[in-house]
Amino acid sequence: MRIISTYSFKGGEKFLKTKHPKELREIHDAIKALDAELCLTKESMEKTKRGRVLFSPVDMNNYLKLVSHQKGWTLKAGKGKKKKFIEPRHAFGKGRFREMDGIKNKVGLEIQFGKYAFMGYDIFSKMVIFKNLGYIECGIEIVPSSELVKQMSSGVSSFEQLLVDLENRGESNIDIPVLVISIGLTDEEKTRCQTHRDLFRTNRKEALKRIKLRKYNGALPGPKSR
Repeated sequence: MRIISTYSFKGGEKFLKTKHPKELREIHDAIKALDAELCLTKESMEKTKRGRVLFSPVDMNNYLKLVSHQKGWTLKAGKGKKKKFIEPRHAFGKGRFREMDGIKNKVGLEIQFGKYAFMGYDIFSKMVIFKNLGYIECGIEIVPSSELVKQMSSGVSSFEQLLVDLENRGESNIDIPVLVISIGLTDEEKTRCQTHRDLFRTNRKEALKRIKLRKYNGALPGPKSR
């Protein structure tokens, strides 16, 4: 995949390039290493997208975490665990805790393919909390571009929607420097993925030899067909 756009919140880009160029480069490399084709694993049951194969937010999140884990952004999970990594967390007691997708050398990482409220929460609340606890001093937030969101389930927000909050809320003295990175497909990935979509529409049996659909338990997000 590739970086589409960036937004420097409270001088986040300059702060990272000056104090944490290695960590910033690792995240850039993780994005480039993510093959979007591996995440084309979700068959839509939504009324407006029924029968289409979409990108899975879960898979994109997990693949990015896996690559960053290899660079030391998360801890290694114990034997027998389904996930190979453990996200850094802080426990407040009585089952209460906060968790980040990764932390390395005082840089916090969040990978967000959810609703826009979660994107804002990561930057305005969670990263501030982890800074106050002494874990981080700046952050990186990875979110999908609007073009990528069109190829995902309804309900996933985009970089462009997050900008509404970032540009209109303003900056507070408790905020920390954050670089927001919008990701999307390379031209080569667009071609390969479109080929799979076309095949899925015309020859599902053959397409399933190339596409490994995820199994989802319970209700799927977005408007359903009747």
